[in-house]
Amino acid sequence: MSDLFEFINTMFARPADFNKTKMHERGKHFFMINRFMSIKHPIQASYFNNIKISPGQVVTYWQESLGKIYNRTPKWMYVSTAKAKEAKKKNEQPVSDETIRKYCEHHSLSRRDIEEALLLLGKPFDQELRNFEKMITQ
Repeated sequence: MSDLFEFINTMFARPADFNKTKMHERGKHFFMINRFMSIKHPIQASYFNNIKISPGQVVTYWQESLGKIYNRTPKWMYVSTAKAKEAKKKNEQPVSDETIRKYCEHHSLSRRDIEEALLLLGKPFDQELRNFEKMITQ
């Protein structure tokens, strides 16, 4: 059971299987489990990072204390990743990167200025970028 998410699912959904795992196996996942647990329990996770305790025992503590509350993996453990945010940002971009680069050069702006304008101004700025793209392609 070397897959992290499979191990986490076992922690919450199948406690009998979790009890059969060895301390060494639990310790391999200590770092990431402690990172996930720090989302809702930052103080406890911080203490576990600072004290010298067996990583397997820490994972056992998390399972025993949170296993009573949750019968399946909590939704707050599914955090978004940088790749997902980047893919979402690409989908929201109204024009090509080349058009944005030329717009930045033409108006002496940075890429960050454009991204902030897209967030703050929304559709009017989208339309301005589309009009600029039409202008440079003609």
